[in-house]
Amino acid sequence: MITPELQEQLRELSLTNLEDLAEALLDFCTEADLLAWLQQQQ
Repeated sequence: MITPELQEQLRELSLTNLEDLAEALLDFCTEADLLAWLQQQQ
């Protein structure tokens, strides 16, 4: 389960970033991977 803060970050992504995330998710093993990806997008 993800935190409300993380949910909010995901909701704020553009369509392009969401598409990129969909591809990147295949390589993620942990929530830390998702957090690192989100930081790189800022």
